[in-house]
Amino acid sequence: MPYISQVAVGRRKKLMVFGDDYDTKDGSGVRDYIHIMDLAEGHVTALDKLLGGKSQAGFKAYNLGTGTGYSVFEMVKAFSEACKKNIPYEVVGRREGDIASSYCDASLAKKELAWEAKYGLDKMCEDTWRWQSKNPLGYRKIFY
Repeated sequence: MPYISQVAVGRRKKLMVFGDDYDTKDGSGVRDYIHIMDLAEGHVTALDKLLGGKSQAGFKAYNLGTGTGYSVFEMVKAFSEACKKNIPYEVVGRREGDIASSYCDASLAKKELAWEAKYGLDKMCEDTWRWQSKNPLGYRKIFY
C-alpha cells in the first residue's frame, strides 16, 4: 500500500510488480491487506484480554487480517479508483522466496477476542489516499 500511494502522490515514478506468472487469478501475488484502524483495534483488544487477566498465558498469538486475499493488480485498480489517477506500474521478475498467495485465518481472534476486520479494500484505499495526499512526504514531513 505505501508504494502505491507514493506513486499516486508523485514520490515514485511507477510501482514495481514482482511477477505476473503466479498461479493466481491474474498472475500477480495475492496478499491479505488490512486497514490500519482494524489492525490497531485488534492489537488493543488483544492487549486488553492479556492485561485484564482473561488470559492464563503471558503470551498468545492471534492472526489479524481480513481473511481475504487481493492480488497486486486488484490493489492497483482499487487504489486508482480511490485516488482517481492512473497508477503506472512495471512488471519485473519475481523476488526470491515470494509465494503466490498469503492471507490469514483470523478465526481465533474472532472466537477469543470477538474481533474481526471491519473495513474492506475500497475503504483502505480511500483512507490511505486521504492521508498520503495530505502528507506527500509521509511521516518525514510530520516529524522532521
